[in-house]
Amino acid sequence: MKNLKLVLATLILFIGVTSSFAKDKPKVKEVTYSCSVDCHSCKEKIMKNIPYEKGVKSVNVNIEDKLVTVSFREDKNTTEGVKKALEKLDYDVKVMPQTEKK
Repeated sequence: MKNLKLVLATLILFIGVTSSFAKDKPKVKEVTYSCSVDCHSCKEKIMKNIPYEKGVKSVNVNIEDKLVTVSFREDKNTTEGVKKALEKLDYDVKVMPQTEKK
């Protein structure tokens, strides 16, 4: 009987501990910004600075379309936070409307 109680107590403790570690993964958001980039040095400047902002997972700069696409964790940064980081690099920045992905 003592062994059964010990096994049940251990099992309950194990379930409680493992369920506390099973959290949802943070969501990653992808936002496209219209940015006043004109040359490869602008692209290099963005690629050297923006990946070090909190939560940023990836950065893509399209010089021809003057677009910067940034993927970041929503629990670490915001759309406005990334916009401000781009503005600190002396670029005119506008958030592009989000389109539904299929």
